[in-house]
Amino acid sequence: MSAWAELGDRCWVRRYPEWDLNVGLVVGSEGALVIDTRATTAQAEELLAEIRELTDAPVRWVVNTHAHFDHTFGNGVFADATSYAQENAAAALAERGPALQQHYRDNPGPDPQYPEIAAEVLAELAATKLVAIDNTFAVAKVIDLGDRRVELLHLGNAHTDGDLVVVVPDADVYFVGDLLEESAPPSYGDDSFPLEWPDTLDRLIGLLTATSKVVPGHGAVVDAEFARDQAGDLGTVANTISGLHHNGTSLEAALAHTDDWPWPMTHVEHAVRRGYAVLGTPRRPTLPLLGPGKSE
Repeated sequence: MSAWAELGDRCWVRRYPEWDLNVGLVVGSEGALVIDTRATTAQAEELLAEIRELTDAPVRWVVNTHAHFDHTFGNGVFADATSYAQENAAAALAERGPALQQHYRDNPGPDPQYPEIAAEVLAELAATKLVAIDNTFAVAKVIDLGDRRVELLHLGNAHTDGDLVVVVPDADVYFVGDLLEESAPPSYGDDSFPLEWPDTLDRLIGLLTATSKVVPGHGAVVDAEFARDQAGDLGTVANTISGLHHNGTSLEAALAHTDDWPWPMTHVEHAVRRGYAVLGTPRRPTLPLLGPGKSE
């Protein structure tokens, strides 16, 4: 069973076994703010009941760290709250959310991608009522909780083009969504930006102190050292993709490349495909021809 873990003054995280998801809760004098809402109506209703274990404060704000279903589909349960997301995340949820639900209606579970998730949960996911995001922003937003503030920052493209970091300055806590993962390698999906991700994560690291508590989208709470280590691995992936492309390696050959990756190819295949899509078709390097009468 999961339980609330206190990270600082009126600031908690709860780790759920379904998709190993972390949910955040920050309470101020004017109400409570929830960070990510789980994947189904039933899961979000369970979350709301468990929030009541800690506080009677009204949930006035919901923040989604990015658009993916496991972080957003429960928003509708918090009907009295104002929801926030980065503008690209809000657009992606509106566009991709219904398509994912239709996929599970057409292909009832279990899903080989998530073998531990019961078919009934996927059916609930498909039936969950999706709601639009109320407030969007491009780069930064501040939410006033009364006696404290929470900052929302979009630091660049990474896991998606709509990732945001939720900063609780007075507690030195950072909810970073899937910019970081602790219980599995970072997830490169078909909407990820593997070549930009390391720089975006470096911007986050520049904000952290030695005592910062960093909450990844999935897994245990980590620190700045963990973030630096994962940024190094993400940088290795980006540099390997760029190096293979620069050397004229075809996409097929790059997908067969087994050296240099920090994680198995099953985890980086999308990264290679996405990187090559950005870089274009590689060209074999050629040496310049020497003209008549010229020498090296």
